[in-house]
Amino acid sequence: MRYVGVDLARFLAIVGMMAAHLVGFAVWDPAASQFALDAAEFTDTLTEGIAAPLFAVLGGLSSVFATRRLLREHRTGAAVAAVALRGALLVLIGLLLGMIENPVVVVLAYYGAAMMLVAPLIAARGWLIGAVAAVLGIAGGTWNSAARAALDVDGFEGRSVTFETFGDDWVEAVRALLLTGVYPAITWSVYLLVGALVGRLLVAGALRGRLGRVSAVLAGGGALLAVVAQLVSNLVISEPASFGLTGGAAAADPELLVESASGAPLAPELWAQLLATPHSGSPVDLLRTLGIAFAVIGLLVLLCDSGGRAGTAVARRAPGRLLDAVRAAGAAPLTIYALHVIATGWLLGPVMEDPGLLLDGLPWWTAGLGAFLLQLAGVLGIGAILSATGRRGPLEAVLSGAVRVAVRA
Repeated sequence: MRYVGVDLARFLAIVGMMAAHLVGFAVWDPAASQFALDAAEFTDTLTEGIAAPLFAVLGGLSSVFATRRLLREHRTGAAVAAVALRGALLVLIGLLLGMIENPVVVVLAYYGAAMMLVAPLIAARGWLIGAVAAVLGIAGGTWNSAARAALDVDGFEGRSVTFETFGDDWVEAVRALLLTGVYPAITWSVYLLVGALVGRLLVAGALRGRLGRVSAVLAGGGALLAVVAQLVSNLVISEPASFGLTGGAAAADPELLVESASGAPLAPELWAQLLATPHSGSPVDLLRTLGIAFAVIGLLVLLCDSGGRAGTAVARRAPGRLLDAVRAAGAAPLTIYALHVIATGWLLGPVMEDPGLLLDGLPWWTAGLGAFLLQLAGVLGIGAILSATGRRGPLEAVLSGAVRVAVRA
């Protein structure tokens, strides 16, 4: 069974990351209009620290779908190898894309490293997967912040990890992938593991004829979880002294507490772990972003796959070809993401090498809302082609073929 709602969620995750990269770039453009700056602020609210975690949760969910047949055949070793190999190939692609001069921090190498780490758990019992995810989620932020302080890492290491990074200092490169980078595997492993549990939940719901009920609970529970996590974070910001934050720039300026982090909480102390700082991997950040991911996936599966009245109504109203183009694009996230990184590097790479180019202003098609809409049109065009031909994305086909040959699936 192909879950249309899951493909649509993938589409939202990829498009959200594209918007964050392109529309948000306006804040670096001194010639940007007020409209462009307002659009960047709005986009930041919708996507910052949300789109990438959704992408990661969907990656864990997809691993369950991809290994179902192998596990039914009791080929546990082949299932573990399939997930690990897919992760290794993603690391390779990420290292290649990271070599393009680009404002985009390429996530694929981090994503692949996390996938390799969680591969041995693909066949584990749900309670064990949940326990590992809980330990990493609760303690990972403190470990990460403390390690960075001990290593005297200023912000982060690695950014987009590349072959050049490994050539310069392979220890630092591995350390960045696992802990000190912008998207450390210690955090992304949590998203993948929880995504695997969500995948199992959807499969079990479908087999028992309860997919509508399961997806509704997932959507409602996710929304509640996200709200509670945000309220906890807001409480810490409004009463910092009550949680041990009594000095420093962060205590004086609450805005610093909500600005995007670089892969770790602002500090090892309790107050930092209770903040929903985007891209920090704090326990509360994880709960907020996991809740949003649950809500998005649950709602879309409820509307598109549950077979209930809601799903039937949507199917009647939605323009079939457009919806299937969106679905097909969402089913090719790796291809879409790679093309986005290449296109953005081609357009904005020169600015990264010579920031003085910003002084003359940027053409509308290189960055900002116009550039995003142009690339979105390209994504929908690719989706329309894949939908009409019934084909998979090229990179998805290559990865699946390589894994199939390797494990003789």
